[in-house]
Amino acid sequence: MSDKQSIYEFKERAGHSAPVIGESLYLWGGEQFDFPYVHDSPRKRKLFSTVETFSFSSARWSSHLTRGTPPLGVVDYSCTTFRSNIYYYAGWCGHDHCHYNSLTVLNTLTMSWTQLHPNDESMMEKSRAGMLSLEFDGTDYLLMVGGLGPTPAVKHPQFQYEQIPDGRVRTNEQLLYNLSNRQFTVPSVSGQCCPPTSTFTINKINQNKGIMFGRTLSHVGGFDTFNTNKVYIFNVTHNTIHWESIKKGSIFVGGLQLKGRCAHASAIISGDSTLPALVVIGGWDENNQSVNECLLFDNITTGQFSCKKIPLPESVTGRYAHSLTAVTMSPHCVWLVIVGGCEESQYVDFKIRVKVPTNTFITDTNRQIMIIELVYSEAGEWMVQSVLDGNDLTSKKYQEKYSSYNKTKTWWMNQLMEYPTEKEMELQRYNQLLQEKLRVFYQDKVSLQEALVEANKQEVLKAQVQSIQEEKQIITEDNEKLRATVAYNEVYITEIEEEKKQVEEEKRKVEDKYKQAKKEKKQAEEEKRQLEEQYLIDKQTTKELKAKVAVNDVYITELEEENEKVEKQYHKEKEITKELKAKVAENELYTAKLMKEKEQWSQVKETDSIGLQFNYLIPSMDNLDCLSDVQVAEKKLFLIQGDKPQLMNWEKYGVRIGVEEGSLLSSETVEAAVVALVGGQFQFPPNTVLVSAVYAVSLSKPLLKRLKLEIQHCVDLTGRPALNRYLKFAIAPVSTPSLPYQFSTVEGGEFSSKGGYGFIERKDFCLVCILGLLIVSMTGGGGKGGGGGGNQQQQGAGVVPAAQQQQGGDALTVLVQQQQPGVNQQTQEQQGEQSQEGQEEEGELQGGNQQGERQSQEQSELPEQQQQEGGQHEAEGGHQEGDRGQEEGHKDDPVHIETATDAVPCTESSSDYANSKYQ
Repeated sequence: MSDKQSIYEFKERAGHSAPVIGESLYLWGGEQFDFPYVHDSPRKRKLFSTVETFSFSSARWSSHLTRGTPPLGVVDYSCTTFRSNIYYYAGWCGHDHCHYNSLTVLNTLTMSWTQLHPNDESMMEKSRAGMLSLEFDGTDYLLMVGGLGPTPAVKHPQFQYEQIPDGRVRTNEQLLYNLSNRQFTVPSVSGQCCPPTSTFTINKINQNKGIMFGRTLSHVGGFDTFNTNKVYIFNVTHNTIHWESIKKGSIFVGGLQLKGRCAHASAIISGDSTLPALVVIGGWDENNQSVNECLLFDNITTGQFSCKKIPLPESVTGRYAHSLTAVTMSPHCVWLVIVGGCEESQYVDFKIRVKVPTNTFITDTNRQIMIIELVYSEAGEWMVQSVLDGNDLTSKKYQEKYSSYNKTKTWWMNQLMEYPTEKEMELQRYNQLLQEKLRVFYQDKVSLQEALVEANKQEVLKAQVQSIQEEKQIITEDNEKLRATVAYNEVYITEIEEEKKQVEEEKRKVEDKYKQAKKEKKQAEEEKRQLEEQYLIDKQTTKELKAKVAVNDVYITELEEENEKVEKQYHKEKEITKELKAKVAENELYTAKLMKEKEQWSQVKETDSIGLQFNYLIPSMDNLDCLSDVQVAEKKLFLIQGDKPQLMNWEKYGVRIGVEEGSLLSSETVEAAVVALVGGQFQFPPNTVLVSAVYAVSLSKPLLKRLKLEIQHCVDLTGRPALNRYLKFAIAPVSTPSLPYQFSTVEGGEFSSKGGYGFIERKDFCLVCILGLLIVSMTGGGGKGGGGGGNQQQQGAGVVPAAQQQQGGDALTVLVQQQQPGVNQQTQEQQGEQSQEGQEEEGELQGGNQQGERQSQEQSELPEQQQQEGGQHEAEGGHQEGDRGQEEGHKDDPVHIETATDAVPCTESSSDYANSKYQ
């Protein structure tokens, strides 16, 4: 990973604090771009379990994972420092009006969280308050002031609580927290206390004194808010907070107009020989616009306030909801570190007289962190030395400047006087007492020596010397005892330290076991919860299945009852069908008798319609009852149901009908009747030859889309795809006032080189067939050749041979080498078929049950017969065609066709029809 990729990138931030401890700036919480606006979630805890730090030595941000549980008041909290600890109080949760009042401390040495006081409903939950660390009466305290939040359960009489239009309460409540005994106390208040306020700044001047500037207040009744520029000074002594309001006339502004503001940032600056001063940057004025200025309040400890404006670029001052921290770099230099914030605010009306801000974060990396270098000049005032943005912090010039300041700061800190603690002062007093006793002892000794000299008494001197030696011996012994005691104590201390290490190790093991047991308990509870959820799911599934079984039992009972009814209806219709077959047999006998009489009285070539009319009252088949002078091979009825794609395949007679999706409504059904014709009075266009059977197609109801009609032809296109241009579809109307049926070619058909089928899309149907074009070669006189096709009026759909055309002088090459069985019959062959119909009908009536067997055999042997008969037609000539015509006339006699043409559903339909191509 490169250096650029390893550098941690700081994200935008607002509503936060950034205190400085040692050589690093610490940043936690605040509102940001990916802020989860929920009460609590794993993602939210993960996001706020990290603390970001900025190192002044390297000028880089880094992220640190903390231990313990961070507070949930993550925005607009109150923050202060004490030694190496950072204290966080109250804050906004991030959704609705959810606030907290818990107190949590972050140890920057171990990066661990400790909750000093949990969230307490008896205390007011708030945000946008202020907090300082103070020391008085020899004890360290935290002071909390003001804030905004829900109505508290307990209100203190010495403070005020004003309700604002959105239901929340703004207060001037004040609390003291003793860091020694970890207890909250409610102090007494004196002087000119601040009114209920929020969104202000509060800074520490010395150990027990602070200053407040700017805030958001409410008008009388709390129905509107405004920002103010008021300054308050307060002192804390003996559990009492004394407030003093600084009047406008007491502050020398030099013609400068102080604007009211909130959401600003401030810091206290001081040097070696300077008094503390207050610096205020940015904020939000009464017109909901950024306050682009930097103010310096001087002489705040003397009572002679003065205020002046420090010129800074708008990139520094044009922001609000940011943080400002002062870092003393030398006796005469202070760095002001400004982090994050918003640069503008757009308001949207939420309720009457209530406004909701929309924050726009500062995302420019050069403005997210900036440093203002202030120096105290010889003229006795603070001045701006330089302004460092994001680019400047990464330069070599910054490193050199920081290194220089750091050396000066180290020397200066070493020269500072260290104020002794109580214990040090007590030791100092004890040391002075010992020195005083030593001085008295020395004076006594001098007096004793003088007395000895004056007395000059050897015995007394010896006695005194002996006494002194004895005292010296006693002192020496006492000294030895003290040394032994010290040695013993050192050994004892070492043993205690070892025992302490062992205890800590045991404690660590116990904690690990406890964590493991807690983890196992959590896993067990999770497994139990999952089992309970699975049990509830299985129970619900079982209940649903039982209900379905009950419904299915009722449905099965209904089906059984309906099945019994259907069986009864089936037996009844079977009897009716049996009776109808008997009637059909009688009608066939009667028809045979009439045909014989007709042959006796009719010597003229005239063929009536010999196709049996279907004994059904179906509209689609009734449309074809007008066919006359045709030879019917068989009739078929199909049902088209619903809006799905369907395919109807009548393979026996080489026809297929495709229905596209959406041709019908889902609830509609249409009947399609198809009649295969093998002969009749047909007249085709000149120079054409019939290469397929003729079909009559009728629909009971028009469709929304065209049908795809596929007809099998007898032209072999294998290896000769260019011949398909000589094939055409032809149609003729079914109902004509006079015969013959006039066929005309239509455009739009396609012919595949595989399978021997051609298809065309049609919406209206009548008589349909496929014709082949004849190629005419002009080798002789062409007077009669052009009219050859005009004489193709055929009752048997025959083709005029090429030999007959050559007699007229033209050489016609017929492309068609073989034709469908039953298509090439001549008029003479039809007469032979009619003379044999009576005998064939009597034989079929006597055969009875052989009819069904012969039909199934015809269906299975039809393709083979087509090939054999086609070859015979080409090789043997006219006489054999006549014999085969008589045989096929007997086979295709309509009298022997299955007349019970029940409706056939489209069982071979396919949903993929729309994407398929028939070969």
